[in-house]
Amino acid sequence: MSDPQYIDDTAELTGALNALAQSLAVELLPNGRRAGEKWMFSGIPDNGQSESAWVHLSGPKMGRWIDAGNCAAGEEKGDMLDLLRLKLGLSAADAFDEARRRLGRPSSGERRQVSQEERQRRAAEAKARAEELHRQDQKRRATKAKKSKGLFLSGEAMNGSGAAEYLRGRGLGKGPLGKWPGSLRFHPMIWHDPTQRKHPAMLCCVYLPTGKYHGTHRVYLERFLTGWRGIAVPPDLSKKERNGYRKRILGNQWGGFIPINKGASGKSMHDMPEGEPIYVCEGPEDAVAVRMIKPEARIICSISLGNMGAIILPEQCGPLVIVADRDVDADGQPNTAGLERVIGQQQARGVKCQLVFPPEKVSGKPVKDINDWVRALQNQEAA
Repeated sequence: MSDPQYIDDTAELTGALNALAQSLAVELLPNGRRAGEKWMFSGIPDNGQSESAWVHLSGPKMGRWIDAGNCAAGEEKGDMLDLLRLKLGLSAADAFDEARRRLGRPSSGERRQVSQEERQRRAAEAKARAEELHRQDQKRRATKAKKSKGLFLSGEAMNGSGAAEYLRGRGLGKGPLGKWPGSLRFHPMIWHDPTQRKHPAMLCCVYLPTGKYHGTHRVYLERFLTGWRGIAVPPDLSKKERNGYRKRILGNQWGGFIPINKGASGKSMHDMPEGEPIYVCEGPEDAVAVRMIKPEARIICSISLGNMGAIILPEQCGPLVIVADRDVDADGQPNTAGLERVIGQQQARGVKCQLVFPPEKVSGKPVKDINDWVRALQNQEAA
């Protein structure tokens, strides 16, 4: 038998505390609420005025939390140990002691020797827990995908719908193909969490590159006197909160995409021809705009810039043509950090990337994205 060794229980302690996420999140963030497998809250101050942050209550990310709003430095993300420290105002050492107390373990001053056999047993138990969490997560994802597919299939055809009028109001149409993408549908009234009531919405089906249904993206709409537009957003929300207010996912998003156009081959992505380019946009509106201009191209929507780097494309695909937005930072300078991250992720998988931007201005007016450009050209022609 090998000699006993002192054990560093930091990882085990954090994992055990994360396993208490369902009860601990409620205790530490009483102004939040449960939404599926997440505990939604407004940030570390927990004032209940927004839902820009969430704690994962199950799955491989159980206990992990992130604040996507206007959070203070050092309060962007963490685990349940970090949440315990921040909410109770503890030092790092005191947070460890508080965690050990809650878990019924010796304090940090009591170092206990363990044998090599016990270390191996603990490692095996940790591996088994991770495998079980992964199994549960896969089962949960499959259930969510099935539910979200049911929602998409319950939608109506685009022709004559509020969703079609919404796109036309943005200067978008069927283009040379003469029909709307089959990945888009309209629902006259579905639930909207932020307002706690039902609204019309454009439904977009989300697939994995393997052809497996992944989720349903919803763009909530409202009918005004001047026509159909995106649902009105409260003015006090941040940019990230505004995006999450109007556009929401049911099911899964990460690694998936909305198929807007199959291109000249007409084949699904997993059967696409060798070397065929893939055009990708962040939003479905921009992707429809590209489809009007290049009906022969394979076009997808990644839903978000971060998710663009998570899509694992088929080995036979050609270059990934990123039709990018002209985003700027707080100082008005081009914000390219997110694009560079996406390009790095895809290049690491051997995918060649190309960047396409709309012009900065049309007729002296700034252009934000490809949809803006299409509208600007239409206005120019009408003038």
